Amino acid sequence: MRKALAVFFLITVCASRVFAWGGEGHRIVCRIAFLSLSPQDQKEVARLTMAYHTPPGMVLQIKGFPDACVFADEARGKVQDAIDAKDTKSPWLVFKPFDDWHFLNVERTVTKIPATACADDCVLTGIAKHSGDLKSGTTDQKRAEGLIFLGHWVGDIHQPLHVSYKKDKGGNGIEPVTGGFYPIPQIPNKPEKSILNLHAVWDGSIIRKDLQGLDVLAYADALHKKITSAQRKTWLASTPLQWAQESYDITTSPNVQYCKKMSSGCEALAGPGRVLDNTYQNKFAPDVELRLEEAGTRLAGLIQTALHPQ
Repeated sequence: MRKALAVFFLITVCASRVFAWGGEGHRIVCRIAFLSLSPQDQKEVARLTMAYHTPPGMVLQIKGFPDACVFADEARGKVQDAIDAKDTKSPWLVFKPFDDWHFLNVERTVTKIPATACADDCVLTGIAKHSGDLKSGTTDQKRAEGLIFLGHWVGDIHQPLHVSYKKDKGGNGIEPVTGGFYPIPQIPNKPEKSILNLHAVWDGSIIRKDLQGLDVLAYADALHKKITSAQRKTWLASTPLQWAQESYDITTSPNVQYCKKMSSGCEALAGPGRVLDNTYQNKFAPDVELRLEEAGTRLAGLIQTALHPQ
């Protein structure tokens, strides 16, 4: 797949774009979704995206739906900034209720995720809430917010380590990741915080290696192009709870090195860090590509349903 993508890139990429670190996956998912819609629905998605009014001080530049799908992460960061500054009047605090909607935590004894797993406060909640807002919001602002956050949540639920365990923060606590293959993020003036963790590998490092430095949207276009009608039909005949289960099955598979399956559940592996190399990349890059394709296809299905309620 990746060799085919490289050829496609050389043919189709005319100009390079620069994207924020960590936003690639969300942009790819929402680009695939956008391409999967009818021209009429694309026009409405583009209209709502540009109609959305964000609080002041936003760093992200929204030039289209793929960019907008990164907004939920900036909003979460701005909420934390306001809390740290004890700024009780920050307009960003309106997004505080969404804090836990980026993920789904389960107990280590869980094998099959129950419908009650998140007590109405997880990524499943976000998908339901914002699908409803896109469908039934009484203003463009409300519907646009539904669209933009829905795009983010569908991306999150398809990232395997977003369905995991609270104690290690979905692999954020599994560090350092060494081995010399995945670059260590460098934080200016804070070398002590320049550490790569397992969650970050799945959030961005695998995708960045798969991109090989090439254009994110062209990568998304290539993934979209290879989706078959049979795959699309199968993926759309599923529910968000099933999407969470798919992610959890990957998260708990032995080669991910997140946890060790036992009769009592999936227990933490010994040692805080992991040593990962190109073998890990070759093993899981196809899984990441598949999750991006599934997420984009399913997001398009949700958007289409919301824009055309029966």
